[in-house]
Amino acid sequence: MKYLLRSVKYFFSFIVVFALVIAILVLTTEGATLDTVFSPENGMFKAGSFPKIMIFFVAVAALYPSLSYVKKEAFITGTYGENEETIKKVFSNYGYEMVSEDEESATFRIKSGMTRFMRMYEDAIVITKGESPLILNGYRRDIFRLASGIQYACLKSEE
Repeated sequence: MKYLLRSVKYFFSFIVVFALVIAILVLTTEGATLDTVFSPENGMFKAGSFPKIMIFFVAVAALYPSLSYVKKEAFITGTYGENEETIKKVFSNYGYEMVSEDEESATFRIKSGMTRFMRMYEDAIVITKGESPLILNGYRRDIFRLASGIQYACLKSEE
C-alpha cells in the first residue's frame, strides 16, 4: 500500500512540474496561449502526444519508489542500546528528530518542514534495534549517508 501511495504522489508531482514548465513557456513566449501550445497544427506537441506523456509519467512514477527507497545494513560493534546516544546524535547532526520508538524500531523524520514538503512527507527513516547489523529503511540517498555516519561515529566512540 505504501508503494502505491508513493507512486501516486510521484505521478502528481510530475504532473505539477509538467504544468509549471508549460505555464512558464506560455508566459515567456510571445503570442503563445494554451490553445496554441496544444494545437495540432503549429503547437509544441503533436496530436496524440499528451496521452503518451501521461503514460510515460505513469511508468516512471510506478518505478521510482522501488529505486528510491531501500533497506541498508549499518555494521556496528555492540547493540543499538549500547550505541543509542551516538546513533541519535548522528541523526540529529543530519537534521533528523526521533518521532516514535518501540522495542523493535525507532523512526526519525527530517526537522525542516520545507524539506519534508519537498519530499512529499516521505522522509521517515526506520532503524531496527538489536544487534549489528542495524537495518535502516527509507530514502536511498539519506540511508547511505546515515549508515556511513552511524558506522563512523560508532567506530570513533569506541576509540
